[in-house]
Amino acid sequence: MSLFDSISRTVKGLLNDAADSVQDPSRDARQIVRELDDSIAKAENSLIEIEAQVATQQSKHDVAAEKAKKYEDGAKRALQTGDEGLAREALAAQANAETERDALASELAKLEPSVAQLKSQIADMRQRRNDLNARSSILQAKQEIAQAKDVAATALGGIGGKNLSEDFQKLEDKVELSNARSDARLNSADTASGKALDDKLAALNRGPSVEDRLEALKKQLNTPAE
Repeated sequence: MSLFDSISRTVKGLLNDAADSVQDPSRDARQIVRELDDSIAKAENSLIEIEAQVATQQSKHDVAAEKAKKYEDGAKRALQTGDEGLAREALAAQANAETERDALASELAKLEPSVAQLKSQIADMRQRRNDLNARSSILQAKQEIAQAKDVAATALGGIGGKNLSEDFQKLEDKVELSNARSDARLNSADTASGKALDDKLAALNRGPSVEDRLEALKKQLNTPAE
């Protein structure tokens, strides 16, 4: 492996470790939900725009259809009165109106499925958003539980460089050492003052111990009577 590859791998590792250290799963999950909310809002704005276009085209279609029917009726009345010229003019207007009507109907036929599809997609997005939001709440609860467990593990097991039991034991050892030093100083003071010697001499004047008394009683009981 070249020096450049080694350095590159090290840098990537440091960056990934840094990213892992700042990552907050519950926060990132909430951000995903917010981004999905933004996408839904944009899709709904697009739906509103398309529905407005559909409404406009539908209105134009209805007007063109009414014109076609009006000119058709006019042509009939013109023929009934014997005015073929007026009838031809009315029929030409009817043809133009029908052409416009049919063109608008063709556009509507293309737009309406798109509207239905977009509505379905928005509904799916909303369902997914609600599901992810619920999972986000659960994820946050799980993360808080995990953090609480980490705190407990740190306190009980000394994870993360903290060993509370060991620290407490060191405090106890310090107290024991302090007591031992105090006892040593007292013994030294007793020896220097002659108290230790006095205690030894006083022990010589004491009566037999319980053990001595017990042994004497045993011997007495085992001695046969004269």
